[in-house]
Amino acid sequence: MTPPAEAERAVGIECYATSGAPCTARAKAKAEDFVVEEQIVQEGLVNEARPDFFPLYRVEKRSVDTMHMAKELSAALRSRVSYGGLKDKRAVAVQFVTPTSLRAERPIRVVRESFTADLVGYVPRPLSRSALSGNGFAVVLRDCCDGVGSRIQDTMKLAGERRLPNFYGLQRFGASGSGTHLIGKDLVKREFEEAVVRMLSAANPSETERGRVIGEALSDGKYDEVIRLLPPGKDVEKLVANGLSRHPGEWVRALRAVPVRLRRLYVQAYQSLIFNKTLSNAMKKGEDISKLEAGDNWAPTYGGGLVTKAVRGVKETHLDAAVPMVQVVGYAFRDYGSRFDAIIKGVLDEEGTAPAEFYVKEMQEVSAEGGFRRPHQAVRDASWSTAGRSATLKFVLGKGQYATILLREIIKPRDPVASGLA
Repeated sequence: MTPPAEAERAVGIECYATSGAPCTARAKAKAEDFVVEEQIVQEGLVNEARPDFFPLYRVEKRSVDTMHMAKELSAALRSRVSYGGLKDKRAVAVQFVTPTSLRAERPIRVVRESFTADLVGYVPRPLSRSALSGNGFAVVLRDCCDGVGSRIQDTMKLAGERRLPNFYGLQRFGASGSGTHLIGKDLVKREFEEAVVRMLSAANPSETERGRVIGEALSDGKYDEVIRLLPPGKDVEKLVANGLSRHPGEWVRALRAVPVRLRRLYVQAYQSLIFNKTLSNAMKKGEDISKLEAGDNWAPTYGGGLVTKAVRGVKETHLDAAVPMVQVVGYAFRDYGSRFDAIIKGVLDEEGTAPAEFYVKEMQEVSAEGGFRRPHQAVRDASWSTAGRSATLKFVLGKGQYATILLREIIKPRDPVASGLA
């Protein structure tokens, strides 16, 4: 069996579902090779402007992450904005956004270098994650091996059987080597100084010397020197270093210079690591992730199987079209006695972490209650074709699921970054 790449194992992705050999291929050779479009169900949408309704924008972005797009659009609308989910930077992505204030500006179109936002109607409330039912993908793989067609067929067969693991992809953990899950663990463990040091001294593999020098400056309390050493684009890190320069040793205060949504993402990345390890261990034990077994938490599905409804208890008789659910650990974690709960407890023991620690009293805004996630990917409307050394795939995934996790089963890359999967 082909072992996963080291970068994947580092975030808990420790196995494959398919048995085929690795297949050379490149995703995201250019932005147009990876197109994702949100599918939303927005009740109450109207065409005519109403003062008590919020404008809904269809945003097409290119080579920019969602958070930076949202910051620019917020400035244009003079309001904070709400959106359904984060979308990959290295892609062409279509997603929907609303302002959160009824007093926001309402231009017909907003054009910036990296995105265009078009007004498509008005809705009775700001957009929320619950409005998102899934994401449609159109992907081109280039420089493929000769057997790419059979690799795709094997992967899609397992997808149809609900046997592809629903791992959190590498994008969840930061592609630059910063280790967002490690910062998240520092926050959960109340190791705030360690979180700051890790954040400021983290460097790309090609910049290990810079990271070492920054680490020494931090140890010596030379925070102005740290600011000077940080490379261009490290705006958040510079905010943290500026905070330390003004208030030395006040680690929590310095961390609060990081936007709260980003700080929450750090903790969520650590939750994702625990989930990935749980799912890997379940698969290595031979657990069937495709269907319910006695004692599982479960949820009914709708929307062609893409969307899950409220999670039900392990003792409740399940309905048709229900799927097993696995806990995402937070402070509300409870051992229900399921096969997955037992594995989660083993992972937590390895991590030296207790669920209660996800309630961070010193920084309550990053506390994470936890939740549930299905163990397999929900894939619909899959089609593909090959031509020469290229392959084109189209498919729809449930919300919060990663196309790169499906693609890794086809490629089995030695270097996920070079293959376009990070």
